[in-house]
Amino acid sequence: MHLVIRADGGPNIGYGHLIRTGALADRLLSRGHAVTYATTTPESVRSVCPDAVEIADLPARGDPAPFVDWLGSATPDVAFTDAYPVDTAYQRRVREAVPLVVNQDDDRHAVCADVFVNGNLDAAGREYAFVGSAPDLRLGTDYVLLRSEITERARREPPWRETPERAVVTMGGSDTAELTPMVVRAFDGLDLRVDAIVGPGFSESQAVAVENAAADVSADVTVRRDPDDLADRLFRADFAVSTASSTTYELLALGTPIVCAPVADNQESIADELDRRDAATVLGRGADGERFARAIDEYASSSDLRRERRERGRELVDGRGSERVCREVLSLADGVSDV
Repeated sequence: MHLVIRADGGPNIGYGHLIRTGALADRLLSRGHAVTYATTTPESVRSVCPDAVEIADLPARGDPAPFVDWLGSATPDVAFTDAYPVDTAYQRRVREAVPLVVNQDDDRHAVCADVFVNGNLDAAGREYAFVGSAPDLRLGTDYVLLRSEITERARREPPWRETPERAVVTMGGSDTAELTPMVVRAFDGLDLRVDAIVGPGFSESQAVAVENAAADVSADVTVRRDPDDLADRLFRADFAVSTASSTTYELLALGTPIVCAPVADNQESIADELDRRDAATVLGRGADGERFARAIDEYASSSDLRRERRERGRELVDGRGSERVCREVLSLADGVSDV
């Protein structure tokens, strides 16, 4: 089976779409299937997606014509799209050429697909519109795409310490809101070991700002540049500070309590659901350092709160969404071949 994934990512638009589709690619590759990324950001795909994927370089994000032309020559079995510019018209063109799975965070576009996936907490409560025959719906956190490193650790019992010792700050692959230095400074005065993550899209000036903040605080802060063992660091942390992004779902699955803040419009609904379900300490968009410091101190001083959040997160996300979506893709491919 040959799957083509239409997704982009990078410093300006974030890496979330590549990281989560990379989880699906990894599942299929491990089963001996072929995966190609059709993307306008080939260097980012090479940076964060599995090494074994093939890459087809596209000239434009929103124009379906080059992608449809490529589909005609490459003849993949199934297409999987995870990109905001892939709107209704784009989806229709693709679906005319190949069976289509659409992964979409919201209801901004009417959907034209064979299978529709939304793995977010708020997925079931949205009002979707469909074009053509209605797709099979796969909604909610049972279908959130998580990396195999997360899935493997989500099966284990998370470590527990009554008195916290470790924390992680991870504000996205490129930290578009440039929050990491402020969040690092919010740990001042605490006796904690803190991993401050500098993602693949950080500029050199951003990295220097994080280093400077780490040197300014009394907490034992270590700056980690795109570490290979990030999943393990998230798993072993007593709590983490993050944006309301795909990392949120990784932390929920691992049972790592979260302080989170949305930094983009598409993160607002995730933050609202986390707050409604009391699954994280949710700060408003634009929260200042003092607000982060209060939230961090609350976790540092309350083992009961950390234990409650640990259990609630694992109840919400079991970490097996990538396997379920993989089965959907394979089933769609098999269904086509059986016709």
